[in-house]
Amino acid sequence: MPKSKNNRKGKSRNDRRPVRRSGMSSNALSADPSTGSPPPEKPNRQCKYLDRVATVPNMFTPDECADIINNGLNNWTEKESMIQRDADGKIEQNFIEDLDYRNTTLFIPPAPEKELFDKILGSILSFNNSEDGYGFDIAGLAEPPNMMRYQAPDIHPKGKPGKYDWHMDVGPGPVPSMRKLSYSILLNAGEYEGGELAFHIGRSEDPHPGQTEKENRGSMVIFPSYLVHQVLPMTRGTRYAMVGWVHGNSFR
Repeated sequence: MPKSKNNRKGKSRNDRRPVRRSGMSSNALSADPSTGSPPPEKPNRQCKYLDRVATVPNMFTPDECADIINNGLNNWTEKESMIQRDADGKIEQNFIEDLDYRNTTLFIPPAPEKELFDKILGSILSFNNSEDGYGFDIAGLAEPPNMMRYQAPDIHPKGKPGKYDWHMDVGPGPVPSMRKLSYSILLNAGEYEGGELAFHIGRSEDPHPGQTEKENRGSMVIFPSYLVHQVLPMTRGTRYAMVGWVHGNSFR
């Protein structure tokens, strides 16, 4: 009986398609033949929350939130927002002003405030290492928290609404490339309209509920820094939030 054309012996000498060996799965890991090194361990860590947002409720009391706002306005360094935009095809930290894309005022502590920093980092690490946490490799805070002020157009000096269009927090540069988790602490929820923090997860662009519930003053929203998100335009009043990142080795 003639052999089938699909039989290995009947293949053309130029046919270089791989043939599966018996007893070897299609995704088996094998040793490096050039070095004789043992095969790497199969990955086994899984996390079902990698595209989800978490909320730590009531991290600060309303009085503590008011103190943070007053301290930021009176003692921290004020700076208008800028955005990073590549120039001449180069991937680098090149900052320009674009109020139609990002319109917010930053207040940055001139020196570390240990009690505040420790509380933020401790809460994030506690969640990250919990059963429902992200389990990321975290080293600490390489950047201080920033207080962000977003104003409605009738308050803003240039008549433009406070906002921050779609973006992610991981970026070029030695420090932004190490951002692993982002956080936003709601300091005066209920005193403004608009300004919701929205996430683009899959096909959904719905604002995360933790940023729209008025009773959540003092709560902290935590999310992986690679999630695409935005702050929707302000329509009334002034919104204050303390935001920042925790850092570790770049994702790999």
